[in-house]
Amino acid sequence: MNNNYAFSAGVRFGGLTDRTEIKILICYLLSGTKQPLTEQQLIDTIVGQELVNYFELQDALSHLIDQQLICEENGLYRITEDGRNISAQLEKVLPFSVRERAHKALIELLQYEALKRQNKTKITPLENGGFNLNCTISDGSFVLFSFDLYMPDEKTAHTAQESFIKYGQDIFKCVLGITTENPKIYKEILENLNK
Repeated sequence: MNNNYAFSAGVRFGGLTDRTEIKILICYLLSGTKQPLTEQQLIDTIVGQELVNYFELQDALSHLIDQQLICEENGLYRITEDGRNISAQLEKVLPFSVRERAHKALIELLQYEALKRQNKTKITPLENGGFNLNCTISDGSFVLFSFDLYMPDEKTAHTAQESFIKYGQDIFKCVLGITTENPKIYKEILENLNK
């Protein structure tokens, strides 16, 4: 029996079922980003794409720390120089589709988290029913743009919240263009919506 065979529940066809490949994938992701990653970011990226089983990911993280290929400090995982060297030598062992899917998922996750820090939202239940969605774009301590919307139910509020996080800058440009009577600001955004 192959002891390197990984538990594959929840792993899509083409995902990783080899423990060594799982470790290489973790090193590949940590090596490819300039910032350390949290455990949740790794889970969302790797397990969220059904590339690796959750428990196998946890086991691989522990082994990589023991082997000093990655280190964990204050909940953040970083790759060591040895881990970076191994990743560079072995990343081609991983199927291209796995590398591409994981890398793309990580980039999208990091971009979304950056937008979420800038495009802030808060959902508050109202006494008479419905919900208030507050949307704010701030630059440090200075509020650039803020508005409140009435939402009839929580599901609609969460849908609008996600849209503002993703498209807050475009919403701001449209409002700015309309209020300053400058259609050039929002014309391109509206044209892209119609494509």
